[in-house]
Amino acid sequence: MLPPHSRLEAGATGGLAVPVPAAPDQRDSLSSSEPQVRIAGAGKYLPARAVDNYALYELDSIRDAFDVERARGSLRGTDEAEAAGLDSAEVFHRWALQVTGIARRRIFDESRDISTEWMCAEACRTALGEAGMVASDVDVIVAASITAREIVPNLACTVADFLGIPTVGGYVLNAACAGFVHAMAAGYALVGSGSAGNVLVVSGDSLCKVTNFADPTTAVLFGDGAGAVVLSADRGQGRVLGPPLMVADYSPTHLNLPGQNWQPPGSPDPTISMAGGPHVLRQAIKAMLDVAEGALARAGTTWEEVDFAIPHQANRRITQGIQKALTSSGVRVIDTIEEYGNVSASTVAITLAELLRGDHGPLPETSRIVLTAVGGGYASSAAVLEWRAAGGSA
Repeated sequence: MLPPHSRLEAGATGGLAVPVPAAPDQRDSLSSSEPQVRIAGAGKYLPARAVDNYALYELDSIRDAFDVERARGSLRGTDEAEAAGLDSAEVFHRWALQVTGIARRRIFDESRDISTEWMCAEACRTALGEAGMVASDVDVIVAASITAREIVPNLACTVADFLGIPTVGGYVLNAACAGFVHAMAAGYALVGSGSAGNVLVVSGDSLCKVTNFADPTTAVLFGDGAGAVVLSADRGQGRVLGPPLMVADYSPTHLNLPGQNWQPPGSPDPTISMAGGPHVLRQAIKAMLDVAEGALARAGTTWEEVDFAIPHQANRRITQGIQKALTSSGVRVIDTIEEYGNVSASTVAITLAELLRGDHGPLPETSRIVLTAVGGGYASSAAVLEWRAAGGSA
């Protein structure tokens, strides 16, 4: 049984407002002593299997649990006559799109995707290719995941083995949906301190493995995938502007996934559960904006000098709320939730890889990009990046 605090409401997401530590005074430019941590390349991996809301509704567990008539009555922008004529699958699709903004998600395919670790390795291969590097150039791997196939060996070591560099060290961290930006902070420290020349930062999750498909409000949210970047001391079109910022506000209730061996005897396999509702949505928006403000101050810049923001995406109302807050500064928020759903920490990594490839439109000659995320345990983090178009160097 899941704990009593674990009930999910439609439109759930992670994160509350968190206290942001005082940041250094803003500077006109980075000081000469600031570590030059470059971004050499980015990559993603998404399972080929795309499951839209209609296909999801074909699951007996979803159909049995979904209250069609209640959802029919909640549809906005649909007149009574039209709503009455909708079949149950169409009602489910419109309801899911309305409360989450998600139309489809990629789902782990056991016939080809092998493991979370394998997906991470595929994202790393693409990132290395974009960087013009080979696996032997990597010094350290920092990974973020909550659904690794194995606890030991750790995911980073397994990824290294998949890449053919089994002697390269690394470790895994868990900050749930904020994990990738936390891992970027760790990579920044490793490169900036001189401990490593090239660091692979990767996140990946197979959330379908821990999703409760008997709860429609949970099942519509999650997707699977992986994303990676290469941080380097001496090459790359991009750079990290100032130290990424990490903050926390402890809470054991908003996101819960019990450890397998801590379940009561005879309990089913643990599944992920999240708190939700309008209050959590508002607080998630505030948390990501607050931690981003702190990262901007560390980088010596402001929203007015930012071109793009990539927030963690658990609900379209979050990305819309952040876009509304940033409209006056001219920042464009990149939204991928309709196609991919909530891919935990990999949401930011996948979206960044797409943005840098030009999948969301052409980039200016020099772009400033804010990554911001909030996740389980109330872990929040943000980083400010600068990227130069092909032919330029950071």
